[in-house]
Amino acid sequence: MKFIRQVLLALSIASMVATVLRTRGKNPVAPQQGGWREVTPQR
Repeated sequence: MKFIRQVLLALSIASMVATVLRTRGKNPVAPQQGGWREVTPQR
């Protein structure tokens, strides 16, 4: 019984960590710095 409880605890902690990482990765706002620059026509 103790082993089953430890397995369930480990699985719940792993799922919480996965959920936090998944929600942290979704950032709807585009980054304000870095990334692609606008292409300026060369003369």
